[in-house]
Amino acid sequence: MSKGKVKIINRVLEGIKDILEVEPEGKFLDLLDDDELPQTSDAVLVMVQYETALIAFKKKYFQRYKTGPYDSKFSWVTPEFVKSYEEYE
Repeated sequence: MSKGKVKIINRVLEGIKDILEVEPEGKFLDLLDDDELPQTSDAVLVMVQYETALIAFKKKYFQRYKTGPYDSKFSWVTPEFVKSYEEYE
């Protein structure tokens, strides 16, 4: 891989890592080393680790909630959502 490609990939991964670093999977997330240029397979492995962490994040924070006796919706569970949901009930 070239330094330019590593830089582009790391730019995306840095933002994701900032969000996921407090999650249990966050300790397994690394950026690509732009001094020792990685092979494509190394980059794929790193990106699969991020994908796995993102899937776990979605399972944890994207939940179904009731909107009525027979209806439900999915929403991201945020502090604002929890507050409005508690007020709703």
